[in-house]
Parts: sequence; C-alpha cells; structure tokens
Amino acid sequence: MSKVLSPVCNPIAPIDHDFIADPNLAAMQAANPLVVNIPILTGAMAHSIINAAVIEANKNQFKVSITIVDRSGQTLAMLRDHQAGVHTIRSSYKKAYTANSQKRETAVIAQGVKDGSIGADVRYLDENMLILAGGVQIYIDGVVVGGIGVGGAHGSEDVQIAKAGLKALSVLKY
Repeated sequence: MSKVLSPVCNPIAPIDHDFIADPNLAAMQAANPLVVNIPILTGAMAHSIINAAVIEANKNQFKVSITIVDRSGQTLAMLRDHQAGVHTIRSSYKKAYTANSQKRETAVIAQGVKDGSIGADVRYLDENMLILAGGVQIYIDGVVVGGIGVGGAHGSEDVQIAKAGLKALSVLKY
C-alpha cells in the first residue's frame, strides 16, 4: 500500500514507494491489442529524483534550481535553493524540457551545435528550448519519460547534480 506523500520536498526523509502493478494488465493487453502499456514518470518518482539531486548539490554547496518534467514537458516537481538566482528557475525548466523533447542531454546538443553536427536553428524549434549543459532525459525501461534540468552551477556541475538525481530511479520499485 502506498503511503501519502508530504507536499514538502525534504531531501533527508526517505519516501516510501510501494508501487503495485496491476496483475490483470497482461491479461487485458492480450485480450485487447489496442491497449498500450507505456511507462510513466510519477510525481513520487520526481520527488525522489529531486531529493537525490538536492543532496548532491548541498554536498558541493551549489545553489541551484532543479526541475523535473514529464513526457509532455509539464512540470512534475521543482525546487529552488533559497540562495539560487531567480533566473535559475526558468533555466532549469528549459533544460529539462529540451532534454525531454530532443531525447538527449542538452550538453550533447550544445556540442553538436558548436561542431556543426546539429543545426544551430534547433534553438528556434520552441520557445522553451535552451541549449546549455544541465538537462538530462529520464528513461524508464528504455523509454524517455521526462527530463531533469539543473541551473545555477557551471554546466558540468549542473549535469553532475542531474545525474546524481537520476540514480534514485535505480532503487525505486515501480
């Protein structure tokens, strides 16, 4: 049985995740081939990712904002350190959005634009695109289900924080 989650994102307190799979799902899919089973990123998962990322940021005394978006680019979770710049709220969102939309890290996109392997006009595809390091796509079962964006440290440090957050997915039962 799942426990009720606190709306407060406390990086110290562990969140209990007892995700229960529907035992009838396989039977429903066999009976109806039009039923599509795709993984989703839940709010509880997003909180766990943010908690792990905050621990990494605090360990290194980085003052950042962290945003998690779902597959549609909508914010699932967001946390801004009280000493992070106000601009980091929007930059963390745009990095998460871009990584999710393009299904690759924003640092890889930035390098591709720099070396010419990705057209520079990619930044004009959407007003929410941001081609700076710090956005990483989130995979579940090999499918991109969202993105995490970190803003406020230097690019490689933002990436380090994002990837530390994603390690939380490997310990969740979903």
